[in-house]
Amino acid sequence: MDWGILQGQDAAVESLRRDISSGRVGGAYIFFGPEGVGKATAAGLFARALECEGEAPPCGACPACEKVGRGVHPDVITVRPEKDKSTGQDRKTIGVGPIREQVLQRAHQRPQEGRRLVFIVDNAHTVTLPAFNSLLKTLEEPSPDTVLIIVTPNLHALPPTVVSRCRRLRFRSLNRAEQREILSAVLGEGEADMDRLISLSLGRLGQAFDADSRALAEQRESALEFLEGVSEPPGKADEAALLTMAAAVAGRGGSARRDVLGFLEMILGLLRDILALEVAPDVLEPWNADVDKALRAIGSRWGVSGLIQALDRVRFAARDVGEINTNPSLTLESLVISLRGTVGAGG
Repeated sequence: MDWGILQGQDAAVESLRRDISSGRVGGAYIFFGPEGVGKATAAGLFARALECEGEAPPCGACPACEKVGRGVHPDVITVRPEKDKSTGQDRKTIGVGPIREQVLQRAHQRPQEGRRLVFIVDNAHTVTLPAFNSLLKTLEEPSPDTVLIIVTPNLHALPPTVVSRCRRLRFRSLNRAEQREILSAVLGEGEADMDRLISLSLGRLGQAFDADSRALAEQRESALEFLEGVSEPPGKADEAALLTMAAAVAGRGGSARRDVLGFLEMILGLLRDILALEVAPDVLEPWNADVDKALRAIGSRWGVSGLIQALDRVRFAARDVGEINTNPSLTLESLVISLRGTVGAGG
C-alpha cells in the first residue's frame, strides 16, 4: 500500500511527503475530516514512511514497512483504551492511564529499532480532557525522535491548547466517483456492486472495506421501515409495531449495544439524505440515491423543521448508547415516542 490509495487527498499527501523529503517532520500532527475518508489510513502510511528503509518511503517492501503494516513494529504504537474490568470490553473513552502507559512512559526514549517513535491516537475525540492535559508537556518539549499523530473527525472536539501545538492536516469529503475508484482498486468489484456498497456504508470507506453488504442491506431495510412507520401522520402510526421492532433490533445478546449503534447510525445517514432531498435536491447527492423515492415520501410527511429535530434526537440516542451506556432497548423505545413528536413539527 502506498500514497496512491489516498484518492482525493492530494493536499494532505503532498504536505506529508514534503515533510519527509525535507527532513522537517513535525513533532505532532492532527489529521481531521469526515469519517471514512482515509485519515487512519494516512496515519498508518505516514508511520510506514517514517520508519521505511527504502528509497521512496513508504516502499512497502522493506522489513520496517512490513512490520508497521502488520502492526508489530516496536516503535509504532497505536494508543488503545483500557479494558473495563467489569465487562472486559474496551472503555468508550481514552483516559489518563492509556496515555501515560502507552505514550508518556516512552515518548522521550530512543527508538528500539526504527528511525523514530510514532504514536497514533485514533478517535481522538474520545480522549478525556485530563488525558490531553497530560500530553501538553510532551507537545511543548517534543523529542526529536518522536512523532504523535492525532486522528479525529472533529477538530473542535480537541482542546485548543492541544490543537495550537500540532500541525493540522484537513482530509476532505470524497464524492461517489472517487470512492468508487478507491473501492474498485482495493476490492476489484464491478461498478454496480461498488455503488451499492457506497450507498449501504453511507459513503464511509472504512466501513465499506470491512462491510458485509448483505447485513448492511438488511439493516438499511429495517431502518427505512422504522422511519416510514415513525413518520406516519398522527393517528395512523402503529406505535406498538414500532416498539416491537425496537425491541427486536436491541435483542437480548451480548451484541445488543453494537447492533443498536449500527441501527442508529444507519437511521442518521438516511435522515441526512432525506433532509438533503428536502432542502437542496439539485445540489446535494444523497448516499442512498437508489431508494430516493422512499426517502422523499418520508421527508414530505416529516417537514424540514421536524427532520432537524429528529436528527438531533437520534444523535442524542446514539451518544447515550455509545458513551453513557444507557440500556439499548429502553433507549430505542424512548426514541420511538420522541420521534413521533417531531413529525410535521413546523412544516
